[in-house]
Amino acid sequence: MQLLVSGAIAGREDLRGVTAVLCIVDGESGEVLHRCDYRTPAELRAPTQKMQFTGFSFHHGGLYVCSHTEVVYFEEWPPVEPSGRMSLPGFNDLHHCIPWDQGLAIANTGLETVDHVSLEGKLLGRWDLLADFAEAREIDRQFDYRRLPDTKPHLVHGNHLWTRKGELWVTQLRTARAVCLTTDRRPLSFKMGMPHDGRHSGGRLVFTTTNGHLAFVDPDSLRLIASYDLSAMVPGARILGWCRGVCGDPLHPTRFFVGFSFIRGSRWREYGFWLKHGQRPVPTRVDVFDVARGERLRSFEMTLPDAPGYVLFQLEQLPESLWV
Repeated sequence: MQLLVSGAIAGREDLRGVTAVLCIVDGESGEVLHRCDYRTPAELRAPTQKMQFTGFSFHHGGLYVCSHTEVVYFEEWPPVEPSGRMSLPGFNDLHHCIPWDQGLAIANTGLETVDHVSLEGKLLGRWDLLADFAEAREIDRQFDYRRLPDTKPHLVHGNHLWTRKGELWVTQLRTARAVCLTTDRRPLSFKMGMPHDGRHSGGRLVFTTTNGHLAFVDPDSLRLIASYDLSAMVPGARILGWCRGVCGDPLHPTRFFVGFSFIRGSRWREYGFWLKHGQRPVPTRVDVFDVARGERLRSFEMTLPDAPGYVLFQLEQLPESLWV
C-alpha cells in the first residue's frame, strides 16, 4: 500500500519547516516514491513564517492542502504544482480542511476559529472557539493576519476536523478536548494527553495524542472504548516523538500507521515536557502498531542527509488508483 504524508523539511535555523512537502510513501519499505515541494508566495506570508503543509482532504477529485496562510489545491496527480489557492487576510496557522456544506471547513488555528469558506475563496461563516473565554482576543477584520509569523500563545489551539452524523467537530490541543461546533454536545475529554488528529477508522473514531497515545471512541455513544500508550509497545522507549498523524491498515483492522516528528527543544519547553534520564533524540518516522498484539511491527525513518529531518502532519492511505 501507499501513504500520502504532509509535512515540512526542517531547516537548521528553523526546525518548524522551511519547505512544505507532500510525500507519497511506500507503506512497507518507507521509501519516498514521490515528493512535492512548495513555498508560499512572499506576498501571502510573513518574512519569517514557518513553511509547512499541515492537514489535507480530497474533494471533487482534487486535493486541498493547508499551509500557514492558504489552502492550495491540486487537480492533477501526483501533486507537483498547485492548480490554485485560496488565501484570506484572516488566515493564520491553518491546520486542517475538510469538505463542508458546499465549501470547506478550515481549522484556523492562529485566530482560534473554524472558518467556513466557499471553493471560490469567500468567507461564509466562522465559529469562534474562544466565544466562552472572558479575556479572549478580538478579531480585527481589517487586519492582514497573514503577515504575522504566529499568534501564540493560544488558549485552545484547534487542530483537526472531523464529522459525526452531520455534525462538525474539532480537536483542541490546549484544552485536551474535542468539541462539536454545530450541535450542543458534551465535549470529548482526553486524560491521556493532548489530542491532535481524529478520524473514522473501522467503525470507530481514532485519535492521536501528541505524547504518543491512540484513543478509540464509539461514534454513537461518544464513549471512550480503549486507549493505548504506544511507548509501551516499543521496548526501552520513554518518549517516541511528537505524534500527529494516524491511519488504519485496511487489511488489518487492529494495525495503524502513526507519524512521529523529531523533538525540538522549544517544542518541549512550550508544552511542558522535558527529556529525562539522558534519552537520545529520536528521529522522524512512521511506525506501524498492532494494538491487539501490543506490538510495534515495523518502523521507517523519514530523514534527510542535509537537514534535521522531516516534520510530519497528516497520514492518509491512498486507494490503489492513486498509487505511483
